[in-house]
Amino acid sequence: MLRAPATWPVMAFMGLQSLTFYVLLAWLPTVFQAAGLPADEAGYLLGLTNLVQIVAALAVPLHAGRARSQKPHVVVAALLTVGGYLGVLLAPTTTPWLWMIALGLGQGASIALALLIITLRAPDPASVTALSAVAQSSGYVLAAIGPLAFGLLHELSGGWSVPLLAGLGACALQLVSGVLAARPATG
Repeated sequence: MLRAPATWPVMAFMGLQSLTFYVLLAWLPTVFQAAGLPADEAGYLLGLTNLVQIVAALAVPLHAGRARSQKPHVVVAALLTVGGYLGVLLAPTTTPWLWMIALGLGQGASIALALLIITLRAPDPASVTALSAVAQSSGYVLAAIGPLAFGLLHELSGGWSVPLLAGLGACALQLVSGVLAARPATG
């Protein structure tokens, strides 16, 4: 599997979309509390984004699976995730529910697309299993680094701006790897 060129962007997309999710799953309430929101509201906002993720994760594959290309779906999902990150960075207390809806739509769509792309890029059931094992095992190792790195950046910088900017950088890499992974299979 590792010799197949299509494997690498699929692995990167799986890992980066998971990283951007796990970072905020671990740190979002703390970021909101640092911005001045009460703990209960910060927790509700995390719950809201997770609820919206479920809806997106169930809906997106129905449309994206029938499409000729998943690239537009990957782009929209990444841009929604970026919008959520930007909202938390620039105006965390202004309309936090809006940022959480955007974030939930983007992140829910992204995990669904990552799993869908695995099935669409493999030529047969055995290859789906192999690509899934490689993409998920390496992807979740990458994702596990995210919350730790985010917290370390917070400690080193003394605030949440640098970690959120790093998260936006991961979103940009997620977009690039997702577009590459979403290329139709050749041959």
